[in-house]
Amino acid sequence: MSFNQNSIEAFDDGLYIPEVGPWAENKYEVLHHYNYMFSTGMKNRFHNRVYIDLFSSAGIARIRNSNKYVLTSSLIALNLPDPYNYYIYCDIDEKCISTLSERVQRYFPAKKANYIVGDCNEKATKILSLLPKPSKSNTVLTFCVVDPFNLGINFRTMKALSKYRMDFLILLSWMDTSRNEFRYVEYDNNRVDNFLGDAVWREKWAKLKNENYDFRKFLAEEFVSRMMILGYPDTAFKTMFEIRSTSKNLSLYHLAFFSKSKRGYDFWNKARFGGPSQTSLRFED
Repeated sequence: MSFNQNSIEAFDDGLYIPEVGPWAENKYEVLHHYNYMFSTGMKNRFHNRVYIDLFSSAGIARIRNSNKYVLTSSLIALNLPDPYNYYIYCDIDEKCISTLSERVQRYFPAKKANYIVGDCNEKATKILSLLPKPSKSNTVLTFCVVDPFNLGINFRTMKALSKYRMDFLILLSWMDTSRNEFRYVEYDNNRVDNFLGDAVWREKWAKLKNENYDFRKFLAEEFVSRMMILGYPDTAFKTMFEIRSTSKNLSLYHLAFFSKSKRGYDFWNKARFGGPSQTSLRFED
């Protein structure tokens, strides 16, 4: 069996398949739109196009409480008319990486893929070592997907990767943030410290909290401001794509896209408007 390149639809292939909420389908549709345009649009502009997935999972997921299967980010990036030249996959779950490797070998045996087991924040050096070395005669453009279940990406990891020509699509998890705000603001908790790359945010947040400012919006603004230090424009904040729960319509997370190229944002805007209609940056409960 094979996958339809114009769809994220998948099937039960007998290998390990984790479950995801029904709202994840929305996210994967947008990822499919973007990858399709990016990989084709850049194929004649760079010698090498590289795809990195820092939380790659197993490649196929089942929509919870259904018999529906979808490709997840790692296989979406392979199932393209003009696939990337190289793939780098990382996941802390050895079972996910092992299953993904088996699927790639089964369905995309000719693709050049590398697999890393471990926390991506501890494996940044290894990831960078696998990138083709850029030069005038070997131009390289990388698209990196960061799709954790929580605020699991450290800013120092983003800083290390951004030294190369790299666009990012990052999931900002508000479900995790809302549930754990009371823990994250404690001085002995370093989750947000790692996410933003410093501990000075608490002073600013203490003032804004008294003004009933939204903690999720605050973190989004702070993260974008730090990415701007790395050379990325504030366009990311203006073009975030919201994912809401299908039953209670709660704001679960935003997809934030970062590129130093106008063309990158052209692709992203077409992807987010070409997908489902939840496109505005909203922070209500």
